[in-house]
Amino acid sequence: MSYNTSKSPIERIIDYYVRNVPHATQRRLSTWLFRFLVGATVIVVGFPTYVMLKASIQPELELFSNTFLFVPQNPTLENFAGLFTETSFARFYLNSIVAALGTMVISVVSATLAGYSLTRFSFPGKKRLAQSVLFSYMFPPLLLALPMFMIWRDLQLLNSYPGIILAHSAHALPFDIWLMWKFFQTVPISYEESAWIYGASRLRAMRDVAIPMALPGIIAVSIFSFAISWSDFTFANLLLTQESMKTLPIGMLGFIEQQAVNWGLIMSASVMMALPAFLLVYFLQSYLLRGFSVGGLG
Repeated sequence: MSYNTSKSPIERIIDYYVRNVPHATQRRLSTWLFRFLVGATVIVVGFPTYVMLKASIQPELELFSNTFLFVPQNPTLENFAGLFTETSFARFYLNSIVAALGTMVISVVSATLAGYSLTRFSFPGKKRLAQSVLFSYMFPPLLLALPMFMIWRDLQLLNSYPGIILAHSAHALPFDIWLMWKFFQTVPISYEESAWIYGASRLRAMRDVAIPMALPGIIAVSIFSFAISWSDFTFANLLLTQESMKTLPIGMLGFIEQQAVNWGLIMSASVMMALPAFLLVYFLQSYLLRGFSVGGLG
């Protein structure tokens, strides 16, 4: 069999594979290659999580031993117990939960109303306004945090739940509004017009027709807003200076001492910090899929 000398070695190997290997064998090889790539991806992505979980239940002597153990020999919950007995972790956790839930509620309500208005009402400069909203998200948080600190200080919003919730909402809303604007564009207005014909008001048509069909966007906005607040460091570091008002990203800095780093506390705190985000996505995924089916996108 002659080969085209202009082809590269890889191209000749692929050509030989396609021409001479049976199709059944090609399918089996493709399946095993796909499984290998998926498994390799899971290992690469999941290995840091595995190290975090393992280190959180290892005693200090075992954690810093020279021998790497895939499974801890003496698992313990001392690190988790130390979080609540030796540190103010419970207070940091409560502050983060309040800030994240407050940000999620404000962002969902504001973004839903803004996205619906940008889609259903006509006014001068509407398209330019919608595009500029996303552009404002390009500014780094530190650029916004400094003037926000001065404004919040004059309004006496420093070291308060409303202050940090408003700051996180202001940071998350540009993308949330743009996302809801795009989702409401996929909702046919004819469905709302049918509701109007049967006597429904615009508000009721929006509540019973438009919002259920835009549910995937609302769930995505909820998750995004929660994540923005839950992992924020910049705004919380400037606006929350009292020890009793610090959130998790700021409070965990106390685990890094001048002479040493308490890795056991850091890893157990990281597990506790990752848990709410995991549970949020896990329990909302069914509603997300249901929203796709309601919206005719599934």
